[in-house]
Formats: sequence, structure tokens, C-alpha cells
Amino acid sequence: MGAPSVFQIMKSNAVLWYAPVGEAFPDETTVHAGELWGGNWARLGATKEPLTFLYEDERSEVNVEEYLSPVHRFKTAEKLAIETVLAEIDADYMALMTEGGVAKVAAGAAQKAYDNLPVGNASDLTPHSFGFEGVHLNNAGVALPLRVFVYRATAKLGGELTFSKREDDYTGVPILVEALSDSVVPGRLFVFQKVTGPTT
Repeated sequence: MGAPSVFQIMKSNAVLWYAPVGEAFPDETTVHAGELWGGNWARLGATKEPLTFLYEDERSEVNVEEYLSPVHRFKTAEKLAIETVLAEIDADYMALMTEGGVAKVAAGAAQKAYDNLPVGNASDLTPHSFGFEGVHLNNAGVALPLRVFVYRATAKLGGELTFSKREDDYTGVPILVEALSDSVVPGRLFVFQKVTGPTT
């Protein structure tokens, strides 16, 4: 920590990405702010509402008879959730959240193109890697990324979809990403990465 700096203040939307578990995270030096993450990372469309990031832990305190206040405190559980509302209704996004499989039927002379997603009776959940990126500016006005990577997580519909002709809003798709412990290095939950300066 150092002296306060207005360049630590961030005002940005966040772009949500997902990939198969184990996919390499984008390199902080070669993948610049706003660029595609490459590899098997896929962007989860445009978002209708702000992205929220919530890390929570449960704590236990050690008390002794000699003192009124605790003498020690430690974590007993932790969890992480990322939540937003997608602006696009897309069968692949719905499949990610419902454990369905999309069959894409191509158009033909007597056939309209469509995506078919049957959902139901699938108890196993497929983990993915997730990440999001926001952008901040340094004191030279250079755009630099702030990224959070989640090693393993599952996604689900985070609420209801509302369809209406009379409201002055449009249909959004709530998504809730819930982190799991990493399987490669057990216990890892997420990585917070803020690029603070360009190459010199």
C-alpha cells in the first residue's frame, strides 16, 4: 500500500468469459485490455445489468476466560459468486446454465434454421473456468485490465426471465456463477489480477 491515488479508482463495466476447466488464463502482458482472451475462452455476450462479485467467508473465534474479546479468529468456510444479467437470449448460454445440449439445425429449402435445447433430468453439473475483465486507466491514460479468474465453477439461471409487451424493459437472462475448489491445487478459489502498468 502507498499514498492514495485517484488512478486506483475504477469506473467500468465487466465482460464475462468462460472456458473448459484447465484452460490457460490470458497473459497479462500480451492480451491487452478489451482484447479477445484467445484459446478456448468464449465471451458470454452483452450484459443488461452490472456484474457483481461476492466473496464471503464464515469465521470462528477463539475465546479464553481471561479476556472479554476474542484472542484469535480463523476461517471455517468460504464461497464466491459472480452474478449478472445477460442481454442476449442464446441457446448455448441457456445450455451452460441448465446442463442441456444444443442441437443446431441448419436451414434448407423446406427447413427453417433453429436451435433445439432439451432440458431436464440431468443431475451432474459440468464445471467450467470463468473470468471477467474490467478496464482502468493509469496516470498516462493507458487502458489496463483488472481481471478475476475462477478455476472451477458451475453456472445456473439466477432468476426468472420476464417476457412482456407492456413494460418499458426487455427480457434479460440472469446468470449466477458459483465457484468450486480447484481440482489441480485443492483449495484455490479464484485469482484477482490488476495490471498496474504497461511494459517498459
